[in-house]
Amino acid sequence: MDRPPFRILLHRFLGLLFLWAYVAWPSAGSPREPYHRTGGASLDQHIARILAGTEMRRGFWGIGVVEGGREKFLYARDSDHLFLPASNMKLFTTAAALEKLGPDFVFRTTVEADQAPDSVGRVADLRLVGRGDPNLGSRVLPYEGNGRRNVPADLVFQQLADQVKAAGVREVSGNLIADDSYFLYEPYSFDWSVDDLQWAYGAPVTALAFNDNSLQLHFAAGAARGDRARVWLDPAPDYYRLLNRLETSAPGTVKRIFVERAPGSMDLDVWGQIPLGSEEDGDRVAIANPPELAGQIFRRALEARGITVRGEVRVQHLKRSEAAASADPFAPSRPRVVLGEHRSRPLREEIVLINKTSLNLHAEMLLRTMARELRNYGSLTVGLEVLLDFVTQAGIPSGETRFADGSGLSRETLVTPRAIVALLDYMSRSPRFEAFFDSLPVAGLDGTLAERFKGTVAEGRIHAKTGSIEHTSSLSGYMDLPSRKRLAFSVMINNHPLKSREASAVIDQIVLEIYRHFSAPNRAATKRAGAAASLPKSP
Repeated sequence: MDRPPFRILLHRFLGLLFLWAYVAWPSAGSPREPYHRTGGASLDQHIARILAGTEMRRGFWGIGVVEGGREKFLYARDSDHLFLPASNMKLFTTAAALEKLGPDFVFRTTVEADQAPDSVGRVADLRLVGRGDPNLGSRVLPYEGNGRRNVPADLVFQQLADQVKAAGVREVSGNLIADDSYFLYEPYSFDWSVDDLQWAYGAPVTALAFNDNSLQLHFAAGAARGDRARVWLDPAPDYYRLLNRLETSAPGTVKRIFVERAPGSMDLDVWGQIPLGSEEDGDRVAIANPPELAGQIFRRALEARGITVRGEVRVQHLKRSEAAASADPFAPSRPRVVLGEHRSRPLREEIVLINKTSLNLHAEMLLRTMARELRNYGSLTVGLEVLLDFVTQAGIPSGETRFADGSGLSRETLVTPRAIVALLDYMSRSPRFEAFFDSLPVAGLDGTLAERFKGTVAEGRIHAKTGSIEHTSSLSGYMDLPSRKRLAFSVMINNHPLKSREASAVIDQIVLEIYRHFSAPNRAATKRAGAAASLPKSP
């Protein structure tokens, strides 16, 4: 067989070389994500070693690290993949609220009547009008560490009743209306689990809220083994019918307490065992109809001041079907007489509470408040549209987020680590940054990070939002290096088999490794083995 001419061999060689380059080299549409490497073991290898030692390796990981203002990844691992963010979603909601409503925004709750009281102090119907204030209850602002400061849960309603009496009202001849129509009546967001809805973290979203729309459920052992344990609710002891089958067990036995309330039911079943001599325990359960309870509490406050209410407490919702049948369901009503008003603390303090304690209800109410204030349509869908507009404003491309709620409780909400670090980078250049940064939990000091990173080099140097739902954990925020550089980071994992506390411990190891890596002396943080992936440009 004759040998092929040299030019044919050359063409074949070049063709094979081109084919190899095409297969081996990443395409322009899917750039290979960089891993920061310096001499010795790379950060990627250290992280892989951490994961290899735990069951967390079976989950799906996404990590992004960027130096503020540089718009270049220092490290990335699947940062363009979509993940359930859990409560890291609150970073988007609170950042948007600060930017769109402003840190000095306040919520108003009013008591109104169609006309001023007549000569004998009589009004027809009296309205308690909610406008999205999530702090009508026992909580005190501003937030100060993890020590919860409480006031009587009905304090605001007592103060409003004082104002109504001072306005000359002595009798309500009609009904007391708990007006919840500032929002469309959508108590739950998309794809919240039915198991969530009985607990405070899945409480219904209303414009007129009370006590985080939840009650404290207390458990205490009885006087002797075999006695029925004590179970009670606070601050509304008779709100649910308590079916108590919780028994007092022998000292040293395992505590097992089960609580169940079927959707729509007013029966609260409690059973199991609590050891004799054990400390009082408790949990928070959702209120089935918060505006109605708020109305009943306000009625008692009025009657305690000698104001007679002849009619009933009635709740006014704006249902979806009613809104669909109206050309302008949120059109202003004819002017009413304001007989009492409560104004909240400024929004910057509410943002601190949301992020440091991770309150789902407050984030959801804030999302709908943005919809009502900015577009005069207080619905979940319009709130999500406001969020998407904000994402565009922050320079985050479409496709990096899939929002279904404002808190991250939904299993339909998806974001990429790339989107989160882009958001963090954008907010670091915002005039509202100080309020945003101060709202984040501080490692080893407060909020949901109070017990994490204690005694490590990162204590006090990481400000970040935690996130956790079943099989999902995340931590995203800022780390301040000894060099005075500030990095934005996001670590997210989905589909892991560990309990929340165990998963958090692994995430903390990884975040500490990132912190140490970029804190090392003479670390050339901008040098990379491959081409660096860029963050989306901000306008």
